[in-house]
Amino acid sequence: MSGGHILIVDDDTANIRALASVLEDRHEVRFATSGRRALELASADPPELVLLDVMMPGLDGYAVCRLLKTDPATADVPVIFITSLSSPEEEAFGLETGAVDYVTKPFSPAIVRARVATHLSLRRANRSLKDENEHLEALVRERTRKLAQAQREKMAALRQMVAGVAHEINTPIGVALGSASHLGDRVAAMTERLAANQLRRAELERFLASAGELAALLSGTIARAGEIVRCFKGVAADHGGLRQTIALRPFLEQVTESLRPQWEPLGHRMAVDCPADLRMVSNPAILSAVLEQLVRNALEHAFPGGRHGLVTVGAASSGPDTLLLTVADDGAGIVEGTAGRILEPFFTTRRGTGSVGLGLNIVDNLASDRLGGSLTIASRTGGGTLATLHLPVRTPPDL
Repeated sequence: MSGGHILIVDDDTANIRALASVLEDRHEVRFATSGRRALELASADPPELVLLDVMMPGLDGYAVCRLLKTDPATADVPVIFITSLSSPEEEAFGLETGAVDYVTKPFSPAIVRARVATHLSLRRANRSLKDENEHLEALVRERTRKLAQAQREKMAALRQMVAGVAHEINTPIGVALGSASHLGDRVAAMTERLAANQLRRAELERFLASAGELAALLSGTIARAGEIVRCFKGVAADHGGLRQTIALRPFLEQVTESLRPQWEPLGHRMAVDCPADLRMVSNPAILSAVLEQLVRNALEHAFPGGRHGLVTVGAASSGPDTLLLTVADDGAGIVEGTAGRILEPFFTTRRGTGSVGLGLNIVDNLASDRLGGSLTIASRTGGGTLATLHLPVRTPPDL
């Protein structure tokens, strides 16, 4: 058998036996001798095809066909009329009721087999196409859901970022406004005393000292606000550039050399650990910005109290399609209890020294959104910190 499940409907058992003898060697055949019984069987276990007589007592074939087409369970089951009614008008009417074909009696066994095989194949093809369409629609719905979720998450992150920026900027601006207001009051008071010839040298000296302190405070707080804005712009900045093949060892050497003015005066050392033949295809401008920020972060946090140390920039293969780029230091390591928050925006352990807490968050975003990889940061066994970029050998072209 080919597995075709066929329902033969005819009030004449001789016709049923004749059709069954033609089909039962290849198909599973059931039968009904009335329209009502045919509907019951089809509803309980929908067949793949119905061979239906027209002239039957009670419900005729046309009525049975209409009812089959109104039931969702059997609406797509092909119906072939097999009848002695052979006029063009009867055939047209049968097709209008929903039948897919019309075979007249006496029928040719070969024609019946061919028509049945054709319509079973068409139905199976249609079902397969329908299933595929439903699968694709499900994929589209899931993709749409994920995109909507990603958009919601991005908006939530943006709101968090904006709220953080507002909070961080409000602090130095508030300090600057307070300082400026206090300085203005002092200037007004000194002006009045000067106009009344009551200003003494000692008062003037105290005023100048106080004004100098306030000016320094204003300069520092405004500089901090500027640094916050600069870092915030870095989150959304388009670093430009095109993908190109990068020879990593000379590239890393160039990065460390460009940062020499930042590490050499402090007494630190830098080294490069990378095979001479290691290459990747990526955006050099973004990759350089990421590595420079990781090195600056190490220089800022790893060596408190004027300690000197070593920062090593490295690269190694991690399989045919993946590279590891690392920035390691031998400094103080990650402050206990902060590892889980180190990539959060505005998180810093050095706020009192003017640190904004956006550098690693920017690097994390660039690593994932523009380089197609990820960033991990952990304390090293034996001391120090290791920042690892897990990157594809070839950055995806759509990033």
